[in-house]
Amino acid sequence: MTDIIFDTTKISQRGQVVIPKEVRDKLDLKAGHRLIVIAADDAIVLQRVELAGDKLRTREIMERARGLVEKLGLLR
Repeated sequence: MTDIIFDTTKISQRGQVVIPKEVRDKLDLKAGHRLIVIAADDAIVLQRVELAGDKLRTREIMERARGLVEKLGLLR
């Protein structure tokens, strides 16, 4: 299983979100990289466009994220 980084961020008044440095470093995200934004139910997934190709596994990613949230007890 891939290492999962868990962190928090917040939305600015302009709707901008800062991606934590540890995540940017792990995914080698740089200024100007384009991201795919996937929204489902109450979750958002970001994926680099350059890496999407065959790796776009939205349902699998959402299920793993939901499982992690449950494991961490973050559901209300």
